[in-house]
Formats: sequence, structure tokens, C-alpha cells
Amino acid sequence: MGHLRSFYLRLLEYVVITSILTILLLIFANVFLRYAFNSGIFLAEGIARLLFVWMTFIGALLVLYDRGHIGVDMAVRRLPLQLRRVCFVLTHGIMIYATWLLLKGSWAQALINLHVVSTETRLPIALLYLAGVAFAAASGLFLVCQLLLMLTGKLTDEELVVSVGEDEAEADRMASELHRDELANARGGFK
Repeated sequence: MGHLRSFYLRLLEYVVITSILTILLLIFANVFLRYAFNSGIFLAEGIARLLFVWMTFIGALLVLYDRGHIGVDMAVRRLPLQLRRVCFVLTHGIMIYATWLLLKGSWAQALINLHVVSTETRLPIALLYLAGVAFAAASGLFLVCQLLLMLTGKLTDEELVVSVGEDEAEADRMASELHRDELANARGGFK
């Protein structure tokens, strides 16, 4: 199972890298052709926009899998284990609901725009909305799996904090500085 996950993540990374390179190549070629030959690639902007949308959603998926989204976890780290679990369930419930809304809305827009063709790319506009469908399906599955792992007790205590934040020592240092500043301000003085 670890090899399949590794292959999947590597594939997503290659899709993002290929998208970035293709966007750069298209934009550079278009600028060069416009400057040198007073013409350009008709599809360049539309394809670059489509690739950018897909790259953004796939990049967000990669960050979700790495637990790299920004979060304020200073308070959660200080909670007792039971309250940390409650926060995990609440936040995952909210994220699953938001993902469901994204899936439902993206799917509806993809169906509406399935036969609408973009004038820039000559491709269905539904391809833009299918990026949201793919992201919502993959992230929703991941979030539900994480929630089930937590409910069955298979997540460690460190994995209950869902974001990458300051490490414990840095969080403690910041909290003590904040406390010291509050005391100094309450006394009417400064640091």
C-alpha cells in the first residue's frame, strides 16, 4: 500500500511540474512570437489558464496529504488529548462538509458547461470545473479516511494536529513572550 501511495504522490508532483513547465513554455513562446514575428499562439493563454487551474488544485491536494496547510495550532497543542480529538472531529467534519459543497457545485457547473466550448481553447469549459471535482473527490476521501483512522484509534497524538505550525519549543516561547507582554502592558510599562 505504501508503494501505491508513493507512486500516486509522485504522479501528482510530476503533473504539477509538467504543468508549470508547459505554462512557462507557452507564455515564453507566445511573447517571443509576438515580439519577433508580430503573431502568437492562439491557444497559449487558454491552455495556460486551464493548466494553472488544474495545477492549483493538485498542489492543494499535495499540501493536504503532507499536512502542510497553515493553521493556528498553538491552542490545540495545549489541549488535553480528549479535547484534541474533539477538535479533530469538528474540523474534519467542517472540512468534509466544505469539500462536499465544492464537489456538488463543481459537478453541477461541469454538467452545465459540458457542451459549452471555450473560444480560446476549443475545449469544453467543463474541464475547468472538473479540476474542482477531482480535488473534492480526492480530498474528501482522504479526510474521511483520516477521520475513520482517528475514530478507530490508529492516529498518533501528533497526527491529531492537522497543520504544520511552530514546533513545541517555538510555540512555548511565543506564548511566554505574549504573556510577558500582556503583564507589562497591564502594569502600564513596556518590556
